[in-house]
Amino acid sequence: MDNQYDLDQLRRSKEDLEQLVAQHFKSNNRQTLLPKKLEDEFWAFNIDRTRVNAIQFFGQGVITYTIFVLLILPSNYFVLRESPHFVLDFIYSILSLIVVGAALFLFWAFSRFRNLRAFFYPAACTIVFFTIVLTSSLMIGVSNVVLQNQAMVLVAFLYMLGFILSGIKPLHMLWIGSFAAIVTLFFLYFLNIPYDLLMIGRTFIGSLLLGFSISVMLNSKEQRIFIKSKISEIDEKILRLQASELLHLSQHDELTNVSNRRTFEEMFTHYYNLACKESTSLSVLFIDIDYFKNYNDFYGHQMGDQVISEIAKTIKSSIRHMDFIARYGGEEFVVLLPETSAQGAYAVATNIYRAIDRLMIVHEKSLVSNYVTISLGITVFNGNPKISQDFLIQTADKALYRAKQLGRNQIYYQSIRTIQTI
Repeated sequence: MDNQYDLDQLRRSKEDLEQLVAQHFKSNNRQTLLPKKLEDEFWAFNIDRTRVNAIQFFGQGVITYTIFVLLILPSNYFVLRESPHFVLDFIYSILSLIVVGAALFLFWAFSRFRNLRAFFYPAACTIVFFTIVLTSSLMIGVSNVVLQNQAMVLVAFLYMLGFILSGIKPLHMLWIGSFAAIVTLFFLYFLNIPYDLLMIGRTFIGSLLLGFSISVMLNSKEQRIFIKSKISEIDEKILRLQASELLHLSQHDELTNVSNRRTFEEMFTHYYNLACKESTSLSVLFIDIDYFKNYNDFYGHQMGDQVISEIAKTIKSSIRHMDFIARYGGEEFVVLLPETSAQGAYAVATNIYRAIDRLMIVHEKSLVSNYVTISLGITVFNGNPKISQDFLIQTADKALYRAKQLGRNQIYYQSIRTIQTI
């Protein structure tokens, strides 16, 4: 089978993937490292899916966030209206909402626009980092205790979004989140903004650990689904290759790998109808190996098969890509030459004849040469629908028979007009 190597490769790949799935289920933490190539492919798929989701659900996200802002701003106003730093605190709360809104827009922009897509992953990491730092600093910087507590909830929510929905790898997000927490604490310290270190520390550490754990579990599950989808893709490729091989075997001769007689009949009908429709010429060549029975009897069937295979290969390499060759039966071959006149057909036949002669396959039992030779019969169909397919084949066969009658090892042209007048 021509595709046997590809099939073996696909089967080995499938076995490797099935072993990975088995390792996922056997391991206690259900986390198994993928090979680098498969790991890269998984994350490329994961990032593409994140981008698609960002585009698809952007409209819903805008509506949801708008409703959230319309609800949170009035509540912040009522909470802060008695505060001695009402204006500054309210501005901080508005800016924090603007930062989150801008982050959502940038996330969508790097997903949507083609020239920005290549930078999606580093952009996502940067957006998440600055959103956490700016939002945390602004909300913790308010003097109102209620809003500071609300800020802790918002920070935890941002961490969950970063770990679960941003498409960032869990380990990368762990580093980004940790660095964002450190930068936020330094920022608050240098600006001399009072804050509850214990509460903030618990929020940052708790959000990091919880987010990391959840994202690792989700990614482990998604990796198993991804591997199973790859196995399904391989199964589909295997089925396609097997179907292709079955189709090839049904259409081709197993020994010579050229088309068989059944396929010839289909192609002959096609070329015949095309010649009738377009009023073009169709040349038919019948080829027979001279004294092949003698060769088989003297050298054995295995050597005979090798000769048939070599003759088929030589004929195929001596014709144009648009021409058609088939094994007609035994040691006989037929060649169809569409849009080819008698002169062109004779030139092709001569080319085949000389190519076989150059092979110089020894044939001690031949009565015409010391080497394997062929006889060729030619006829040309002019596109006249009154001439049937059967009559055309009979004419080409008679041309071959006439070449044999005249002593073999030669080319004979038989005109259809000549046959019709006999």
